[in-house]
Amino acid sequence: MNDGLIPFVRAKLDADEHDVVRITALAPPDTDVHLDSTIPMIDMVRAVTDLYAPVAHLDTPAVGATGNDFDAGWAAGLGAAVRLLAQIYHDAPGYREEWRPQTLP
Repeated sequence: MNDGLIPFVRAKLDADEHDVVRITALAPPDTDVHLDSTIPMIDMVRAVTDLYAPVAHLDTPAVGATGNDFDAGWAAGLGAAVRLLAQIYHDAPGYREEWRPQTLP
């Protein structure tokens, strides 16, 4: 279910950072480019993704039933956050519908 999610999100964040740098570089001299919220947003999505990466393998129903409940809960919570944040890129090539967060009935 989560296969490829972390590399996908990281690649999209890298591309977004590249675009911010490119936009800033293309601005005419003495022009203020206001991207005050963009870089912090990218950094925060990257931070959540980086927290999830080492525990992503625990984000499965089977681990929750047999493993450490706290670790499984931590992984599931971070996984839900990363899947929500990945929806930013739902129209991008490579996004998988299986990554879309499940909605409760």
